[in-house]
Amino acid sequence: MCSVGPIVLGAVLALGSAGWAKSPSDGCKSPVEFYGTYSLGTKAGKGKVTLPERVEELRSLGGNMIVGAPDDSKLPNAVPSDMWVVPGCSLMHPKAWKRNGGWDEGTARQNLALLADRFARHPRVYGICITHEVTEWADHARRVGMYKLAKEFFRDKPVIQYYATLWDKENARGEKRDEYGKNGERETDILFVSLQGVSRDGHYSPNKAKKLEEVLTAAARTPGVPVWGQTSINADHKYVTGPDSMLRIWGEHGEHMSDWTDKLFAVVRKGDDGKALRLSGFFWRSLGRFPYDLGYPEFADHRAQVRTVARKRCGLS
Repeated sequence: MCSVGPIVLGAVLALGSAGWAKSPSDGCKSPVEFYGTYSLGTKAGKGKVTLPERVEELRSLGGNMIVGAPDDSKLPNAVPSDMWVVPGCSLMHPKAWKRNGGWDEGTARQNLALLADRFARHPRVYGICITHEVTEWADHARRVGMYKLAKEFFRDKPVIQYYATLWDKENARGEKRDEYGKNGERETDILFVSLQGVSRDGHYSPNKAKKLEEVLTAAARTPGVPVWGQTSINADHKYVTGPDSMLRIWGEHGEHMSDWTDKLFAVVRKGDDGKALRLSGFFWRSLGRFPYDLGYPEFADHRAQVRTVARKRCGLS
């Protein structure tokens, strides 16, 4: 078992609203603390840029966090002191928790120890996103156990599970059950969800922002757990056939991107403790990981919208 002691990052760090270390930067402030991209790469059309160039590009767009980073230290080592990295969100697949087809704590501990050695004390790692679409393969009780075990290795950083949907189908009847945070039991330090603004036929679908109402209702069961969201923007979905899909979905100049975030950030729910629940982190997926995402050179207007949203939601000048 890996024992993780307290992390000392020095006097330059302040505490964020959740109580974890937060660096000063020109990035997002309350109510939106974290903004950036879910996954980052070096693709740029037929060419490539260097990793430092891509990181600096994200900074210029108002980003202060990269989530979904690879499971090595290359990206955390490359970001400046005013940016955060969250490795994952698939650091531990089902097989990392199992042995011979059954759940096995020893196997999970071995994998968590390896991750802790790499990330638990890294000064640019904000937290770790250990799982991907976890409701598809772990029920509520299992998710609680996974979270508690991971916290033994990451006592001083958030442990995050990623939810494509909050509906739980891991039960004997395969029924659709809403069991996130059942009985107030915590499954994650941050409720990180998929918020897709695209219809099945590949068109912009602003009404899908209403899904956030359900997410915030679920979040109220676990007071103190912030809510983050990511929106896939011409990444790895089946409707992406080329650069035309970006224009069809998000508008010729990315105008639907601002509309989408306006709708998301207008969704607010009062928690049981009387405090307002809303998104405190938002991420576009992706910047330079897929052929026709935000890293595609011709999408300059769409990248400009990323900066526009940052100015509106993060208090940038």
